[in-house]
Order: sequence, then C-alpha cells, then structure tokens
Amino acid sequence: MNTLQTKIFNVINAIIRIDDFGEYYKDHTIRYGVLNYVAKFSLSKDKYLITAKAYRHLELNGFLNEKGLRRGLKSRKNGFTYEHPVPSNRISAEIIKYRYDEDMVAKILNWTDYIVVLTTDENNSIKDSGFQNNMPEDWIFFKDNIFERYKFSPLVEDIPSQEINVYGQICR
Repeated sequence: MNTLQTKIFNVINAIIRIDDFGEYYKDHTIRYGVLNYVAKFSLSKDKYLITAKAYRHLELNGFLNEKGLRRGLKSRKNGFTYEHPVPSNRISAEIIKYRYDEDMVAKILNWTDYIVVLTTDENNSIKDSGFQNNMPEDWIFFKDNIFERYKFSPLVEDIPSQEINVYGQICR
C-alpha cells in the first residue's frame, strides 16, 4: 500500500465499523460512497496494468509521455477507461462480510489491488458478456483468477501483464 492507499484503507475501516452500518449500507448514497472508496483504493496506485490493444491505442493517440499516462485523460471521447478486474461492488460485499477483521479487509483489498487500462471496445465487450458488475457465478475469492471475467470477452485478447506509470488526480 502506498501512502494514499493507507489513508483510504483507514477511511474504509472507519466507515464499515459504524454501529448499524448494515442499515446505513442499504441507503444508495452510503453504498455509493463505500463503493467509491473501495474503487479509489486501487485507482491510487502509481502503476496500472494495460492490454496490448490499449497500449497501442495510447501510443497512437499521443496519450503517453515521459511520466506515463495522466489519469484524467480517461474518457469515452479518448477511447479508453480504467477497469477493476474484480468489480468494486463485489470487493465491497466481501469486505462487509469481514468488516470487524481489519487484517482480512486488508487482505481483500490487497488481493484485488489491480487496475487495467482497456480500450472502450474492450470494456464494452466485458459489459456485453454479462459481467459488467460481477464475477462468474462460481467464482471464489482467493481461489480463482481475478481476471476471470476477461475470459468471456472476445475483445480482451490477453490477460494484462504490462504495467504503465500513471499520474495526476484519481479519476473514476
């Protein structure tokens, strides 16, 4: 965890330990806030994974410089996005199960601590495969591959292994 991730981790822990959190979490606004912090935990990394297709797209369009990729460039207009291999709603649901176990919350966040740069077409392919916000039905935390959804996407040709540096304000 980098410094910002440690701060976000502490905020997540403080929120999920509120008395009656289960009731709070039923409220859309509270749920959205928790999902947002969980998503921003990984978005705070200094390096993201990237598919070969997305890397070619960024190079071709001049989005990379000596620092890497500026987070704020992500948009449909620019043709790429940042994607969590395990959706933040699925990570949040697992965290809430273990909300009183700080070590387990850290383990969940660290195990899912990946962001992938995808082209808009690759991202749409994941959505079209029916896995926009969830993992395959029998998928199990800590046992199965965190990139399992990508196997169902005809446009994501590879499991991303290349990393790029990112900088600037976190963009979600």
